[in-house]
Amino acid sequence: MKRILYTGCTIMFFILILSSCDKAETFPDEWKELKYVTDSFTLEDAKREGYVVMEDGDVTCGQEAWQNFVDLSSKKIPCKIRVVHYYTIGDPSDYDPEYYESIKDDYPMMFILELVYNGETFSVGHYEEEKLYTSEFKYLMKYEGEAETPKSNFTSFVRYVLVNDDKVTWDDIMHGVTSSKMDDYIPFREIYADLVYKEEYK
Repeated sequence: MKRILYTGCTIMFFILILSSCDKAETFPDEWKELKYVTDSFTLEDAKREGYVVMEDGDVTCGQEAWQNFVDLSSKKIPCKIRVVHYYTIGDPSDYDPEYYESIKDDYPMMFILELVYNGETFSVGHYEEEKLYTSEFKYLMKYEGEAETPKSNFTSFVRYVLVNDDKVTWDDIMHGVTSSKMDDYIPFREIYADLVYKEEYK
């Protein structure tokens, strides 16, 4: 009887250990509150904390963490991740001089997004000027394809996009963005992109 009790306790102990490991992996409790990091974090801080980092629309850090999030959510396991979108102003010659002068002080610009999957839906939030903006979506879709226009500085892409209809394509979304008809617009939120650049832009 003692042997059975001991064996049962041992099994329960390992189940608890494994459960706590899974929780630590999917819900990083060591992360500071989102508003705090928005007010104080630099790009280097975000990389050091293990956030996924997108610089000017392309992933530069955290690819493995992102894939882990995708794998967990595809198995309907609750999980969360933080994705930084960092933008620089680029070449001043690409802008009208007057317009460049009006926006140059706003860059670099950084947004820290927290994406949470609760086992059913995806919720994404970020702070901007002390205000929290949140939105909810049903699906995280993966889109792959060639560059949208020949003038793009990349040849192909992999994009992960939040949508509410898993039948829509990336072309459908882009058509909605460029269409003059409001009814054509499809609600979406691009979270992650991995671009393959042309040789002259590498």
